[in-house]
Amino acid sequence: MILIQAILNLRPNAKWRWEGNDYENIEWLDTVQSKPTKEELEAETQNIINQIPFNKCKDIAKDKIALTDWSVLPDVNLQNKAEFEAYRATLRNLIFNPVADPVWPVEPTPIPATQGA
Repeated sequence: MILIQAILNLRPNAKWRWEGNDYENIEWLDTVQSKPTKEELEAETQNIINQIPFNKCKDIAKDKIALTDWSVLPDVNLQNKAEFEAYRATLRNLIFNPVADPVWPVEPTPIPATQGA
């Protein structure tokens, strides 16, 4: 649940218990860290929600790049290896600079190099 993640983000390793579904049901057991305010938790919850599309972008890009790992192996001889390298570079950029609404590149169709070429 997002509220749990918000508490973990705001107060790592804090001791607390939560029974119910709202702020008032959080029992704060930690003697070192103070209980986050309701406003702090609401703000962090919104930050987590806002980050969801960016994390999804990263995850999809990682999956897509993994599916083409084979294309850049040294023993794979493709006529269009440069197209795969460009495709993968675009995906890497989306991993490191995710966007909420990405435009996904089209995966190239492999074209095997002809024998003796």
